[in-house]
Amino acid sequence: MAAFRTPGGARSHAAILGQVGLVVAVPIAFGAWLGLKLDEALGTKPWGLLGLIFVGMAVGGFGVALLVKRFADENPVGASSEKAREAGRRWEIEVERREREREAEQE
Repeated sequence: MAAFRTPGGARSHAAILGQVGLVVAVPIAFGAWLGLKLDEALGTKPWGLLGLIFVGMAVGGFGVALLVKRFADENPVGASSEKAREAGRRWEIEVERREREREAEQE
């Protein structure tokens, strides 16, 4: 039996980017195709194409919002651990020390 792998990392983020691309591209492409067919049938060139492209963009935007919400719900940002806070404090001290050294060299 395979070990359970926690989600996240580069693979998960690449999958989300691929989903975003599809969620945006498919409705726009379908709207463009349907708009062209509608324009051919009704002789309304280019209004069906333009209108349905904008509808596809709206549908794609709504789909991206749903993906972002789902991603945020599955990957909550938790409170920092004390270990992370301590590492941040040490980093700040190191940066301040380097800045003082740089200022001392310039004087």
